[in-house]
Amino acid sequence: MFIVLIMDDLSTNNPDNRTRRRKLQLARRRRQRLVFLGAVVVLLLVLVAVVVSRALSSEQLKSSSGMSEPLDAQASTVLGPPPVEASRPVEGPATNARTASVAAPAAAGSSLAGKVIVIDPGHAANTDMGMEPAGPGSSIEKVKDPGGTSGVATGVREPVVTLAISLDLKTILEAKGARVVMTRESDVFNGGNRERAQIANQAGGQLFIRIHCDGSTDNSTSGASTLHPALIPGWTDDIYSPSYKAATAVQSALVTDLGIPDHGTVERSDMTGFNWADVPAILPEVGFMSNPGEDVRLNSADYQLKVAQALARGIEVYFAAAS
Repeated sequence: MFIVLIMDDLSTNNPDNRTRRRKLQLARRRRQRLVFLGAVVVLLLVLVAVVVSRALSSEQLKSSSGMSEPLDAQASTVLGPPPVEASRPVEGPATNARTASVAAPAAAGSSLAGKVIVIDPGHAANTDMGMEPAGPGSSIEKVKDPGGTSGVATGVREPVVTLAISLDLKTILEAKGARVVMTRESDVFNGGNRERAQIANQAGGQLFIRIHCDGSTDNSTSGASTLHPALIPGWTDDIYSPSYKAATAVQSALVTDLGIPDHGTVERSDMTGFNWADVPAILPEVGFMSNPGEDVRLNSADYQLKVAQALARGIEVYFAAAS
């Protein structure tokens, strides 16, 4: 036993044995590296083959269907509305480009040709809790802009929706020959409802349309109403009758074209934007953002366009009857 242990010890400490073991270890490591590198190369070749195959398939599809955009871009255009904050993102040039293709009839055949229409997208991103007189010489003061309502389902604020609809309406009315003045074309407005009415007065507007969305503590309530000035001597007596007629025409178009509940026309004596106006003024409440379903619709670009088209038709009916 002792002799065997000595021989094992001598064998283990033999320099030749150590060298052989080291060479074997190095050879084993080299093989492992080669196997790893080979696997990586194979994986890369497979990935390249997949990418090339998909690219060829996409090119074949595009050439056969005549599409000039990637398939996923086409899908996002065809399928439902975009994400809410971008609903339009709703907002400006993209809307106008879309509505320009559907705004008809031509100006020559429209009762709107040459008419001056002032569009006021309700509220603004910058709320203003300052006070202003409720009417000329009034001792009663009201908040300039409390900010409006927000969507119960989408969380989108009213000023975003009203601006999107207003820009659609602007494009449609201009295509029909009207001259349109906007109180705001961005998220911000500096001033209150008196300043908005004064913009309409200074423009010589033949109609001042103030686009808003409604809210209610009852989430099941939906539909539209159109507000107009009450008869107040010295303030609204000169615009009362045409404002009522415009409100009636627009309310009828909203309910008929959108298929929504009718909350009628409503006289209001407490609205600063009416009391300061020297031109016919109306305020359509185009839907309830407190109703989940209506909120989602109001944030859809397609539905916003339908609202704008209904408003335009109502305005056209009003001017046709007045001529």
